Amino acid sequence: MKTKIALVTGSNKGIGKAIADRLEQSGMVVVRNGLSVCPDPERPYVRGDVGTEWGRLEIADCILTKYRQLDVLVNNAAHTELIEHSNLSELTEERFDRMYNVNLKGPFLLTSRLRSTLLQSDSPNIINIASVAGTTGNGSNIAYCALKAGLINMTKSLARSLAPIRVNAISPGLIDTTFVDWSEEDISDIVSKTPVNRIGEPEDIAAAVMSVLDMEYLTGQNITVDGGRTLN
Repeated sequence: MKTKIALVTGSNKGIGKAIADRLEQSGMVVVRNGLSVCPDPERPYVRGDVGTEWGRLEIADCILTKYRQLDVLVNNAAHTELIEHSNLSELTEERFDRMYNVNLKGPFLLTSRLRSTLLQSDSPNIINIASVAGTTGNGSNIAYCALKAGLINMTKSLARSLAPIRVNAISPGLIDTTFVDWSEEDISDIVSKTPVNRIGEPEDIAAAVMSVLDMEYLTGQNITVDGGRTLN
């Protein structure tokens, strides 16, 4: 059986690393990605910023020329800043544009570049890592909420237009990473309103990715993995 190739953007740490590790454990060759130099020379890696044209070219060129195959694309790379929703002036155009480039424009353009290679796979999958902020409108800042909502909506559009590639989104709730510097008070408040009574771990999202890959009749969906937080 042909070994599957996966690309996970933003996979040096946190959710992305957990996803890459889990895919690797399943037997796939996983191409990891990040902004810094390769943290582990023993593993396939491509340096590149999905929020820039040059970065996307570097990432796509690695897949197209070195591997010439792609079965799973996980658009995980993200960027945000903790900005109070009422403080509109702090959410500057520069900050907004950076979040737009990484969280929405980047995944679309990278997907577009890799579409033809994915279509050569027997079981092509794209998984977009979104956020519950995209459905609740409550998150690190207004732009991030809006852009993750856009990613969820784009997932549905891509599932229609890219078939037979299956395209799904996973929306994590609060996960124990350094992605957002939430205060202890904020974390305690969220946990108190979460039915499973804990914050999530990166491995929870990695497990969801594996489940989505196993569900061959699933496409165009947004899977919420938040311990039930959005029920309250």
